[in-house]
Amino acid sequence: MRKNLIALPLLAGLSVSTSPSQAGPVKDDWGMWLSNTYQTDFGGSPYLAFLELAPRTKNDNNDFSQVIVRPLVGYKVTQKLQLWLGYTWQGEYNDQTDFELATNDFMQQLQWIDNWTPQLNFQYRFRLEQRFFAHESDAGHRMRHRFRFVYTLPDSKAYLIGIDELFVYFNSLNDSRMEHSVQAGINQNRTYVGVGYKLTPQLNIDTGYQLQYVNNFGTPDLINHVWLTNVNVNF
Repeated sequence: MRKNLIALPLLAGLSVSTSPSQAGPVKDDWGMWLSNTYQTDFGGSPYLAFLELAPRTKNDNNDFSQVIVRPLVGYKVTQKLQLWLGYTWQGEYNDQTDFELATNDFMQQLQWIDNWTPQLNFQYRFRLEQRFFAHESDAGHRMRHRFRFVYTLPDSKAYLIGIDELFVYFNSLNDSRMEHSVQAGINQNRTYVGVGYKLTPQLNIDTGYQLQYVNNFGTPDLINHVWLTNVNVNF
């Protein structure tokens, strides 16, 4: 069973790489993303709260592109299973409009966390999003599947981390400014590998490379090379 789970993100990445849209022109870019997360269980209760703040750059790291603000509340059904509700403000920045084209998402999330061995932690996250775009009357409905593996090096506070996340839209927004990106089917895939260190029991940092492949329609697909750093606080 676990071997099948490990194979799923690899198959997801393969499905993106063999997408028909890749036969067309592809745009290459690189940028830097910083994700700051804060999570608490209020001293051991089943209730959870989470906040993510995440600025991002684009155009070969020359321009500020986005900032993510994502608060969630959750509940631990068991020690391994968590249910979450939340909201995401995705500020899309440019010189002409500032953040006027921000996207507002409502989201529901299931998360499974399991220590397979004393060193290897596995997480699966399934997220549904209802995405409301600026100046658009219809919402985009998207699901996200994320697989996360953290291997703590023996007798060390350092760890290795690998993540793969597949994004899929359920519907299309035709005849709108979003029609090139919101179409039913695969939207994007993100694959991340990094190294991390547990500074304290409450604070850890990891950094590494993320490959983001964005599947567009009628415009070039995007291969985005990202240097991603995650700063995680748990209290």
